[in-house]
Amino acid sequence: MALKDFVGNEHAVRFLLRMTEKGTIPHAWLFSGPSQVGKRTLAIEWAKLLNCQSPLKTDGGLDSCDQCPSCHHLSPDRPSYAQTHPAVQVVDTTMVAYWEAVEKAKEAEAIDPTKLKPKLSLGINAIRTIRETLTHQTLWRYRVIVVDEAERLTEEASAALLKTLEEPPDRTLFILVSSNPWAIHPTIRSRCQPLRFRLVPTRVIFLLLKAKGLTDEEASFLAKLARGRVGWAVNALRDQTWQQVREHLNALLKMMVTMSWWDVSRFAEIATKGLEEFESEGEASMASQRRQLEETLEGLMLGWRDILALALGAEDLVVNSDWLPMLKQAAKSPNWALKVLWELRQTYRRIRPPFNANPQLAFELLAIQAMQGALQ
Repeated sequence: MALKDFVGNEHAVRFLLRMTEKGTIPHAWLFSGPSQVGKRTLAIEWAKLLNCQSPLKTDGGLDSCDQCPSCHHLSPDRPSYAQTHPAVQVVDTTMVAYWEAVEKAKEAEAIDPTKLKPKLSLGINAIRTIRETLTHQTLWRYRVIVVDEAERLTEEASAALLKTLEEPPDRTLFILVSSNPWAIHPTIRSRCQPLRFRLVPTRVIFLLLKAKGLTDEEASFLAKLARGRVGWAVNALRDQTWQQVREHLNALLKMMVTMSWWDVSRFAEIATKGLEEFESEGEASMASQRRQLEETLEGLMLGWRDILALALGAEDLVVNSDWLPMLKQAAKSPNWALKVLWELRQTYRRIRPPFNANPQLAFELLAIQAMQGALQ
């Protein structure tokens, strides 16, 4: 993959190419916007171009050759612990888990990457590891540090990173990637060149899926479900577990539509089903739980957005068209749908850092609020 193959957010690609051609590149960047729209992917592709040994001149500007040894070491599809480029490092919660596993591993004992669980936060040790690598000289054009989910930096880690950003090594770029930039320390944000990403048009995602062999009907349905997140659509082609997730969401929506006091605890149990299956109660397990709950809430928000559309008489805007009978049952009033959407959003905020609310209690409160909205 090269920049020419990047889908969506063309304005971001053009901006980076202009900065690259001018040669005046700020040392710190903040790529922000909705999740799974290509922020991390573009960061890695740009790092590939900056260190490409045989860059190409195309009609759209410079691009990586995607063939030289440097390019071969970088792929946005590879997990962070599998990146092997000597001058490009991707730091995320999975990489932090890998570093910890390396520290704990006995001599000559192999690490099983399949058992790695993302950490809940990016701590001070991660920044220390980064700073240690910066002390080593590099013969490459640019050293690039990509910090994914930068909103998960702890206070200590933020302070350490800020010091590094204020005294950056030569030819070193920091790219912070975040879907919640306001959770990043404001002083860090002020040191970064912002680059805002947007949701990708459904038509663009549809054409991409068609090019990958899907029928019109399949591509249209999946493109709508993606909700502008091209990364989600591409991942859905590789991993079909999204279908089981939708079955789970369908059951939860049915419960919310007919909620009674007797269903409150049961709803919370079903919504958090599987969390008890994690092997430990450590930070890595907690992080996996939170991500699972975030995906559940995002799916519920889409379902209630469909209910709102039906309540307003806009059936053509419904995404979950295969759930139409159940959705119509819930489309009693726009006010109820709006209230539930608001409570879903509040629950989403509560279970994420820095609040980290108890999942069972958070979903019980959500159920109560949804039920009270139906009674009003």
